[in-house]
Amino acid sequence: MDGHEPGNIHAALCDTGNVGEFHWVIYLCTTNRQGYKFHAHNKMNTEPWRYHTDLWDGMDSRSCIAFTKIGRLAQGQTHHDIDAVVRTIPMAVPDVDRPRFHRSFTCLVWFREALRRLHTAGIIGVVDLAKLEEKLVSSATATQYRRLYNLQPREPVIMSPSEYTF
Repeated sequence: MDGHEPGNIHAALCDTGNVGEFHWVIYLCTTNRQGYKFHAHNKMNTEPWRYHTDLWDGMDSRSCIAFTKIGRLAQGQTHHDIDAVVRTIPMAVPDVDRPRFHRSFTCLVWFREALRRLHTAGIIGVVDLAKLEEKLVSSATATQYRRLYNLQPREPVIMSPSEYTF
């Protein structure tokens, strides 16, 4: 059960229009085509950062580049369990990320903190957050270039499950 299947939790990277830059989303599959997205956004820098969750047709999204399975909900858990953990994340850089991001909050900062909190809550397991991020960026950037040169269709790629999560 590594693909886009109900109960799977994915990292979803979406296109920002700049190769190598992404919008970072946590995505819970609820059907074979749809699920809930959990993310921080600022409406393309026109509003302050805020948390957002909603149903999303991720597999039909023109902006989504790639999904990678990072976990699976336990029996009896729902999107409400993920939401309860991540909705209170402050829109600020946590101390652990200050050496890298200083005070520059982004959706990646939120994503990293969300994964740490989901790990602490026992919803997912993260072995190495830095290596997970590195692999996601590398794979998604390659997909962006393949799209740019029309070597790949616009539909999102479902990458292999991450070896840096469980």
